[in-house]
Amino acid sequence: MNLRHFLLCIGLLAATPAIAQTGAAPPREYRVLLVGNSLTYTNNLPALLRAVGASQGTPIATESYAAPGGTLAERWKEGRVAAALDDRKFDAVVLQEQGGHLAACMASLQEQRKAPCAASLRAYTEISGLARGKAAQVFVFATWGPDDRWQGKLDRSARLVAEKSSAKVFDAAAALRALHEAQPAIDLYPDSTHPSTQASLMLALALYRDITGNPPVARDVRVTAPLLPVNAAVSAALPMESQPGLAGDGKTIVVPASLLEPLVNALPEPAGKEEEAGSRRRGR
Repeated sequence: MNLRHFLLCIGLLAATPAIAQTGAAPPREYRVLLVGNSLTYTNNLPALLRAVGASQGTPIATESYAAPGGTLAERWKEGRVAAALDDRKFDAVVLQEQGGHLAACMASLQEQRKAPCAASLRAYTEISGLARGKAAQVFVFATWGPDDRWQGKLDRSARLVAEKSSAKVFDAAAALRALHEAQPAIDLYPDSTHPSTQASLMLALALYRDITGNPPVARDVRVTAPLLPVNAAVSAALPMESQPGLAGDGKTIVVPASLLEPLVNALPEPAGKEEEAGSRRRGR
């Protein structure tokens, strides 16, 4: 199914009223801090993550700092991410670095010695240190590349960054590869770089699974924020969730469970789980 057909299947419905409380203990809420650039805000990954959580009965609150083409070093230097970690409690922090050479720089000893790569690693380690000091999980967002050779560099770099910053890898690239293998007709990157709506939904499902430790079930997903385009006027001066220009028109976008089911079925094991399983099999 292409993007046009996918969007035609999405209905616009009024927000449904909340279900009355039954006296049972409320489900745990997860607070998630996301830091990145257009790979994070295109299609509004934070809003999709909140919507997936709601569909599973797991409240998720997000606070997101992003800007077009932005780097983690820029977000760290501004101080807003550090202030958020100092002032508020988060269960998970997701760090998405600028794509291309910066995201892959740790895979090359020569690139590691250059200032941009050193600044990137420092941002990872400083943010991760603050987050872990508050008992938050930290995830290195492992991005995708144009071919297998470049993807190998990106994967190695993400693993090295995660090791040096005591973080986990959120293998976004593996999730999208799995979706492509399951449904080759899906256009994952309409402009060759940024995720399509289906790709962003796949990322939200995988991120929900990695943060909560629970595999998602295919259910209707209701998104109450706009699916932002690549050229959205996103500023890092405020959390995305606080910017009036990103609030949308109040309508709810409903993605039916039937469209989520193929994505849920295609989800690969979280980063590290396949290696652990392989080790166990070899140890028998």
